[in-house]
Amino acid sequence: MKYKISSNEATVFVLQEGAMLTSLQKGNIEYLWQGDDEHWSGQAPVCFPINGVLPNNEGYAFGKKCIMNRHGIGRINPFEVKEQFDNSITFIQKSNEKTREQFPFDYRLEIKYTLVGSTVTTEYTIINTGSEKMPFVIGGHPAFNCPLTNGESFEDYKVVFDRAINKRVLRPDHHTGLVNINERFEATNGCDRIDMKHDLFEENDAMIFDGIESKCATLIGKSGKGIKIEYQDMENLLIWSACNRANFVALEPWTGISNCSDEDDIIEQKRGMTILEPNCKAEFKFKITMI
Repeated sequence: MKYKISSNEATVFVLQEGAMLTSLQKGNIEYLWQGDDEHWSGQAPVCFPINGVLPNNEGYAFGKKCIMNRHGIGRINPFEVKEQFDNSITFIQKSNEKTREQFPFDYRLEIKYTLVGSTVTTEYTIINTGSEKMPFVIGGHPAFNCPLTNGESFEDYKVVFDRAINKRVLRPDHHTGLVNINERFEATNGCDRIDMKHDLFEENDAMIFDGIESKCATLIGKSGKGIKIEYQDMENLLIWSACNRANFVALEPWTGISNCSDEDDIIEQKRGMTILEPNCKAEFKFKITMI
């Protein structure tokens, strides 16, 4: 089921399946990647309660065995519509027998989208409805068309941060998704921008800006069209595109990252974990502005 929210400047469509953005439109431009079988069929899934992967898709959370594929269970289990207005919609997912087989905790996950002008805000609310502590991370995975307009190419785009980036980035293994914490790569050369090139993503996977101080990044082309993403609540930003010259760039704000080489299979001890007490909630948000 697809739902529409709108403002005086833009229109957004959201799928109930996965509570996922499926279209960001302003004027005659579609900003969101529409997915294909050749490069990546996804668009903007939620990553919960893990970001990236666990070794062999397994781990232990406070002694309980968890078996989860890449990016967790939130995106592959049903959501219901909690409420809808002209410019906002809220989805809710509750733990059930199926989710507990993979992540043996009780939770409620709410995802709210609000469109004001050209900006859509994604808000995550996670509530521990069980009687035990619950570890989790969460993040967005939106991918954007690149190029956005006729007459442009992928290489006409750059990602510009709100400050210079001096820290070298991590990159997960293309095949396993695991991160060698001892190997870092140059990305910005101490500047505030990265020129987009397909070659950046052919030999290596996503660029992980862990513990990033910049809280705003803009994907912008020579025409002046692009998107700005603001992620004050998130500790990490990933920039990713698929192999074989995919015409999209994903900008992914995450609270955690994929499993690292210096971590074991104890989930609650991994980087970025939020430990939520029973009957407590945590909230995170980020914003996407169509330019």
